[in-house]
Amino acid sequence: MPPDYEGLDARRLRRLIEVGASLVSNFELDSLLERVLEVARELTGARYAALGILDPDRRLLERFIASGIDSNVQEKIGDPPRGRGVLGLLIANPQPLRLTDVTDHPASHGFPEHHPPMKSFLGVSIMIRGEAYGNLYLAEKLDGEFDATDQASVVALAAWASIAIENARSVREDRLRSAIEASEEERRRWAHELHDETLQGFGGLQVLLSSALRTADPRVLKSAVRDAVEQIGVDIANLRSLITELRPAALDQIGLEPALESLAAQFAISGDVKVEADIALGDRRGDRRLPDELERTVYRLVQEALTNVSKHA
Repeated sequence: MPPDYEGLDARRLRRLIEVGASLVSNFELDSLLERVLEVARELTGARYAALGILDPDRRLLERFIASGIDSNVQEKIGDPPRGRGVLGLLIANPQPLRLTDVTDHPASHGFPEHHPPMKSFLGVSIMIRGEAYGNLYLAEKLDGEFDATDQASVVALAAWASIAIENARSVREDRLRSAIEASEEERRRWAHELHDETLQGFGGLQVLLSSALRTADPRVLKSAVRDAVEQIGVDIANLRSLITELRPAALDQIGLEPALESLAAQFAISGDVKVEADIALGDRRGDRRLPDELERTVYRLVQEALTNVSKHA
């Protein structure tokens, strides 16, 4: 549902509109969640902020992201909260919760050792398509207690967050679906290659040796063994080629440009195709390595093009 800006002053209203536009354009979920916490602290003046993401049953917190607490302190505190005590109130009843002193609430279980002291508290749920996704928790307002304007600001921010999170999850699901489809296509290709080359070679080898076993002529046996050794050498070479194509060592060790040069050289040696490689990578800073995913994609694109030329041109 769209954010409700009623009761907000001009400054916060303008800031929420700016933030909302930036949030919905961020499709990286982790950075998006961290940004929500930063903005929540900025809008309310809270010293601490946290976001608890619910488990599939929506009974406990599956993930807890904190902002404002030093990483060393977080490590000393130990395991993150699971959503019991006051935090569990928002899970049971996803309505805004504002407290002057969280430690005075009957549901409070207190804080673990090394946890920084906290009194003022504001909690707001993040709903996606009518279902609870998680909760925003704010504590220790720097200049007093959280007020109705703070609550309205965080409720509006939570509405923006729900839209942005849904967008980010949708993008991630699309990426996952594409990755699975690409993986399946790759499996089909390797199954086809293995069947056409290696398995057929082994089948011919089996027929050759079976026929040789039915004769007592030593010359026939010797010839069959010689042919079998030659066929095994071909099959080993084919398997090595497939393994190299599956994950070329050069791509990991020395980068994309040498890997492409090696690939072109292999095709030039093994086929009847003349291959000339003219490769220029890098940016103005002289960085010749690209992100891993991009290097793999470029390598596969060139590899598939050369394979198609070799087989069908």
